[in-house]
Amino acid sequence: MGRLFITFGLFFFVISVIGIYLDVLLHIDGSIGYTQIGQMWYMYAPNSLQIAEAIVSRYIDPCSSLEILNCSGFVWHPIISTFLIFPAGLTFAILTIFFIYFGTKKRRIKKVN
Repeated sequence: MGRLFITFGLFFFVISVIGIYLDVLLHIDGSIGYTQIGQMWYMYAPNSLQIAEAIVSRYIDPCSSLEILNCSGFVWHPIISTFLIFPAGLTFAILTIFFIYFGTKKRRIKKVN
């Protein structure tokens, strides 16, 4: 399990570096702001973003899946759409630290015992 966490951590590290690179390019161009996760996702794979929204809205959201609930969808809007406006570099850097920490923590415990 530790190696899987470390693998995810390295994957998030690469995405974090790309997000930070895009932020640097924004500031070099003179723009103010940061690269959002959704903006970065749309930049590199726009079709998968639209497909993910359709799948979540139609099949995962309980309001859409169960007509008996009679409510509007709440999983994509506002939950996932809120996550998509977070800064890409910072968010994936935090995920990198989290996954690598917990991936190496398990190994440290085994070495002590």
